[in-house]
Amino acid sequence: MPIKWGILGCGNLADKKIAPAIRQASNAELIAVMDSNSEKAGDFADRYCVRKYSDLDAFLSDSEISAVYIATPPFLHCEQAIKIADAGKHILCEKPMALNSSEAKQMVKTSQDNQVNLMVGFMMRFHSCSLRAKELIEEETIGKIVVADAQISWLNPPQEGAWRYNPEFSGGGCLMDFGCHAIDLLTFLLGEIVEVSAFVDNVVFDYPVEDTVVAMLKFAREGYAILNNCFSTEGDNRLFLYGNKGRLVISGALGTEPEGKIEGIVEGTSKAYPVIFKDPYVAEIEHFSKVISEGTAPTMFGEEGLRNMQIVEAIYQSGKTGKTVKIGKE
Repeated sequence: MPIKWGILGCGNLADKKIAPAIRQASNAELIAVMDSNSEKAGDFADRYCVRKYSDLDAFLSDSEISAVYIATPPFLHCEQAIKIADAGKHILCEKPMALNSSEAKQMVKTSQDNQVNLMVGFMMRFHSCSLRAKELIEEETIGKIVVADAQISWLNPPQEGAWRYNPEFSGGGCLMDFGCHAIDLLTFLLGEIVEVSAFVDNVVFDYPVEDTVVAMLKFAREGYAILNNCFSTEGDNRLFLYGNKGRLVISGALGTEPEGKIEGIVEGTSKAYPVIFKDPYVAEIEHFSKVISEGTAPTMFGEEGLRNMQIVEAIYQSGKTGKTVKIGKE
């Protein structure tokens, strides 16, 4: 039987990515949506032929819903996740997990107390290029990884009324919006990040959140990464991996579409590595649905989402103080 899903928040992401992914997934079924804007919820529900709710308590009282995708702005995530967990439903929460690590801790604890799964929507882990890159790293195709360079940027000028530029709603700028994606992908590929040193600034725009972040990340198992994350320039959105035997360039791993390529130079020889593509959102939904139906562990626990928030906070702290910041263990 497919896992029956509800979506909380009927914005662009839910409409363009999440709802289609649930419908395409082999083991999932979208049955309900909820948005405080009743008209928006009704239009969404009509297009996807599902039930609509504009009241969260009523939505969570729907006994058929087993899993909820939280697709609302970050300032709502903590309160909503706690209510969903208390209702006994599993949670896939859009990134960033929360406004801060304190909220993330509450979300993790409540999910554990209610024995429900909590995963954060870092779908780049499910991108076909990311999965192929992980295989190549584990096969030591380019030897020991020495330095990675993650470039993830998007020219994002001010927009009237957009919640992304209000830190009370978003928690921050480019780092919270999609820099956290790159941090999670680097963790997925290269392991635990234990220390950061960063610059956080507004280079182009004067809105009250940062538009530019450059950070150096140190890994527990040795090696480093550079995070180049901006709202202030149109970047290439590529990941470079440099090892002692060669290098890989991964295009598409820092994107949402099932496309991209992996090219490398190993011991002086150029090579392209084929990738078999699958929509990363569909793969994410199928994975989490399998976790629920089979009782297996998710690839990305809520605790890892919490760790991601702690790394983000360490980057902000380093940018503010000009000092290197170590990331402790809970």
